[in-house]
Amino acid sequence: MKVEKINQNYSAIRREVKNSGAASIPNFAGSANLKNQIMEFIPNKKAINIMNKLTWLKGEIGGILITALGTGAVAPIFIAYNPFVKAPKGASKEQKKDVENTKKYTAMRQPVSAVLAILIQSSILKPIDKGLEILFNNPKYAKNLWINLDQSTLSKKSYVEKQIKKEMREQGLKFSNKEDFKKELSNRVNTKLNEQINKTTAQLRETGQIHIGNRIVDNKTTAQVLNNVIVSYIEDARNLRTPDKGLEFYKKRATILMENEETFKKLFNNLPQSGKKIADYLKKESLNTDNKGVKEILQEIIAYPEHLRESRCQRTLERIEAIKKACNGNFTPDIYVDKMKETNLALNKIIKNLKNLKIKDLNNATEDTIQSTIKKVAQSCSYDESNFRLNSKFQATETFQTNVEELLKKIYKDVTKGYKEVIEKRYKGFNQISKIAIGLCITLPITCTALNWVYPRFMDLCFPKLSGKKKDDSQKVKNGGDK
Repeated sequence: MKVEKINQNYSAIRREVKNSGAASIPNFAGSANLKNQIMEFIPNKKAINIMNKLTWLKGEIGGILITALGTGAVAPIFIAYNPFVKAPKGASKEQKKDVENTKKYTAMRQPVSAVLAILIQSSILKPIDKGLEILFNNPKYAKNLWINLDQSTLSKKSYVEKQIKKEMREQGLKFSNKEDFKKELSNRVNTKLNEQINKTTAQLRETGQIHIGNRIVDNKTTAQVLNNVIVSYIEDARNLRTPDKGLEFYKKRATILMENEETFKKLFNNLPQSGKKIADYLKKESLNTDNKGVKEILQEIIAYPEHLRESRCQRTLERIEAIKKACNGNFTPDIYVDKMKETNLALNKIIKNLKNLKIKDLNNATEDTIQSTIKKVAQSCSYDESNFRLNSKFQATETFQTNVEELLKKIYKDVTKGYKEVIEKRYKGFNQISKIAIGLCITLPITCTALNWVYPRFMDLCFPKLSGKKKDDSQKVKNGGDK
């Protein structure tokens, strides 16, 4: 659903109103590389790419490393040079030196603690994850646990990957390089995951219930997931509306295109082959015209990345034809605005209908309630393709279609996927709580015990001057002090 939602939202991106001197957002309809094209227009994209490479730090290992960095590198500075801890007034040089050494000795405990935390905590995370994953994804064990965490029917991707890798090893498959192996693995994993989704979807459509192994998810949960799906459809419809500010922008843009239709056709039907040459060509043509509207659009296209300039020119011509068709061949700025408003009203009606279809009484929801609601949602999301404005809005989405049967298939599948997301979130929460509990009861005591044993020996070995005073004091206490 997430990938699909990106495609659904492309028109909302286009409707962002730009200042007259800024490059407009491109029309991404039909693009196979939507994400890459959007990235081309994001400021500081290099910084974003660097940040994307550091996303692994979002995980638990990253959290441990960041915490350890603060503990081992930052905390010691404030401990060793703490201005609030100092020798008493009138103290001798030796006493002052002793206080300084004590602070430094204490500060060195932090790096040792950080290293032990990384070694012990990170080494225990993977076994815990692996154990819990097997427990809740393997049908042999999961059937005896809470159904709300049972992932044996809609398995976690990482678990399926491990199972597929095992199968491939048993089959003795050989690959010439890692890329071929990854491609085959990905295909098999996706096939397996899709099979699980399709099987569960078929049972849902037949019975109105989600089956997990031999158990059935309660109707309240299924109804809540269906409501969440309806909310996502409402959001899709909202994203397709033209905002009030956008009405004026598109009115102005349509006027420029229609008043200069022949100019644009002449310019864009004789383009050079490469993006760089297109930019040079349009710069030259821009200097040869005094029309501000034409200059504005040409400057926007020139500002595009090289590989998008030609397609932007062609989309401009397509836009001209779409405007004419929307106005039934009788374009005026006011007629075009009226058509956009009519489309917004139609979308508002769909939004209102979908809101009313949400299941109100979740506690008393039945299989029939779920089934009938899904059918009504499919009817609300269907439209007549003869309506050009709605058709142009909906053709790039899957949420709104002309075929009710296809919509039914999609809604049932979206509910299944929605439930899978629910159990994944539940599992993630349980996983984190389990690790906290294990950390408090097992990892923390082990780490503290190891620290108490390692730290004095480490100091004796690496910083004998700092630890010597401590050893002397410890010996004095042991002997009962000086006589």
